[in-house]
Amino acid sequence: MKKLLVIISAALLLSGCSLTSTYTIGNAGNVEATISFAVPKSVLKKVKTVDQWSQVLLSSNFPSPSLSPSPSSSPGLSCAAGESLELDEWNYTCSALGDISLLSESSSSDSPANLKYSRDGKTLHIVQPASSTSGGSNNPFSSLGISLFSAKTTLTFPGLVTDVTGGAKRLDDHTVSFEVDQNQQTEMTATLVLNNEVTSAATSLDLTTKASALTAGTADVELTAAITGSSSGQVTFFDGETLLGSVDVNEQGVSKYIAGTQPDGSHQYRAVFQPRDWWNVDTSRDQTSLTFKTFQMNGYPSISGLKKVGANLVLANLKSTPTANASYQWLRNGSAISGKTAKSYKVVAADFNKNLSVRITLAKTGYLLITFETSAFRITKR
Repeated sequence: MKKLLVIISAALLLSGCSLTSTYTIGNAGNVEATISFAVPKSVLKKVKTVDQWSQVLLSSNFPSPSLSPSPSSSPGLSCAAGESLELDEWNYTCSALGDISLLSESSSSDSPANLKYSRDGKTLHIVQPASSTSGGSNNPFSSLGISLFSAKTTLTFPGLVTDVTGGAKRLDDHTVSFEVDQNQQTEMTATLVLNNEVTSAATSLDLTTKASALTAGTADVELTAAITGSSSGQVTFFDGETLLGSVDVNEQGVSKYIAGTQPDGSHQYRAVFQPRDWWNVDTSRDQTSLTFKTFQMNGYPSISGLKKVGANLVLANLKSTPTANASYQWLRNGSAISGKTAKSYKVVAADFNKNLSVRITLAKTGYLLITFETSAFRITKR
């Protein structure tokens, strides 16, 4: 079934084509699905019979099209190629029985019915983003000049539909539908409260943060979300209402995100865990505040002196706001020179034809520690 859904999702970018998907979901996440794909006969002028239409489907890797539903390699799946004389179109319909994973078609990024599901306890949220599909990619019928689409997805859940927005339709207490095409500009949403018979496993998320000075005035912030209860899913990170990014949870149940170049000041970081098995596993979230300050540099430090053995070198132009406690480490070709931690340095024979630099660390209570290096200073004379 998964292969079928991927193929149909790819074919949705066809001109004048439509996809009708109907799902009925039970308390345990069991799903009955009917997916019907239709193409106007006017865009397949060389196709005159259902047999010819079946051959087109076979050549495009659709599974087992026939004049009547027939078994396929996927359990609970039967497919049929047909036609509608009334609508003057060729169609292809598949019926399937399975678990909640059958809804993967309605959440495929390649499909116009790009539905997103999330669940908090008994509350289920469904979002249909505005269309961003222009047509043509992964199109098995592209040589036929087909490039547009429309789609309708109808879902019946064991629960009560409490709210719909943006053009989503509440068909009855338990059923919602989403109708989209390539011109859809508005996000659609639906909210349902599931029956008490629907159970799920709880999860918890613990968000921690660590700031490290990157450059003057900014910092890298490492966000770490530790998930308890499930490790299959993705964590989305935010700074206030600003979306930072999403990262999969690893085998240890941890998701890390580096939010680089974050400015000084107060931040309200939060994270939301969305399990892949959203029907059987709950969403969880956490947030934490982080305030940090970084030094402002009023001049970039450099090494001053003669580029010769025996010369006295001095670190110059080191100015920061506020004034910091500075420590130094002289380097030869990037490696620390033992015991050389003063602001000045006398060039020795071992430095000839080598690059000298200084690693500087600035510290002050209430400010992020920052470490950086000067540009290389090459000793060219003995």
